[in-house]
Amino acid sequence: MRSTTILRLLPLVVLTAAACGAAPALAGVAPHPGGTEAPGAGARSDTRALGARVDGPPRRLLFVGASVTEGWFATSKDRTYPALVAKGLADGRRVQVRILSRPGATAEEVVQWDLAVRSDFVVVQVATNDFVHDVPVDVYAAWYAGALDRLRAASPKAELVCLGAWADPSSVNGLGVAAVDYDVAARAACGAEGGRYVDLATVYLDVRNHGPAGRPTYNGPGDVFHPNDRGHAEVASMVLADDGAPDAARPTA
Repeated sequence: MRSTTILRLLPLVVLTAAACGAAPALAGVAPHPGGTEAPGAGARSDTRALGARVDGPPRRLLFVGASVTEGWFATSKDRTYPALVAKGLADGRRVQVRILSRPGATAEEVVQWDLAVRSDFVVVQVATNDFVHDVPVDVYAAWYAGALDRLRAASPKAELVCLGAWADPSSVNGLGVAAVDYDVAARAACGAEGGRYVDLATVYLDVRNHGPAGRPTYNGPGDVFHPNDRGHAEVASMVLADDGAPDAARPTA
C-alpha cells in the first residue's frame, strides 16, 4: 500500500461551478456558463494547489457517482472522499477536480450525462442505487459498461478506478438478487476497460464508518446508511492504495 501524506491545502483558483437537479453547487462560487452540465447531475470543478508549488499543468481528476460521491454525510466538504483523494494525489502539484454526481443516480442515468471530460484519473461509484431500485443485473451491467466506455473514450490514458456498491454484499433486493452480484458486474466491466476495481464491502460492514443518525453535516443531518468522516476516509484510502502501480491492462493510446 502506498503511503499517502495529506498536505496542507493552498487554494489556487476556482475555475467553474454549476449545478442542476438535486445536486448543490460549490458554496460561494457563481455558475460558469462554460461548465459541463450533465442532465440531472451536479457538475462542479475547481483547481487547487496542495502542498509545495510545482510548475506544470494540473492533474485532472474526475469523480462520477451518486450521493456518496456527492459527499453525503461527511461533516465538511474537505472530509468527503473526493476531497481526500484529491489531497492524496496532489504530491505538491496542482489538481483540477471535476465532480459529476446526483443522489439516487443509477447507471442508466449516468450513461446519459455528458461524460466527455478529459481526465488523468477517474473514479466511478455507480452500483448502490441499481441494487436498491431493483434494476436487473444484466440491465445494470449493460448501462454501466456503456458509461465506462464513454469515460474511456474521453480519457484513453487515464487511470480508472471503479468502486463497488456501498452495501452489505449479502443483502438481497426485491428481485432476490444479492448486492455482490452487482459488484461482480462492476468488476468485470471495469476490468474490460483496463480499470482497477475496489470493493467497498469491508468498509461498509465496519459499523464505525456509519452514523450516528442526526449528526450535523454540511449537507444536513446525517443518517445511519451513508459514510461518516471515518467512512469517507476509508474509501479514500482504498482509492489511493495502489495509485501509480503498473497495470498491464491499462490502455496506452
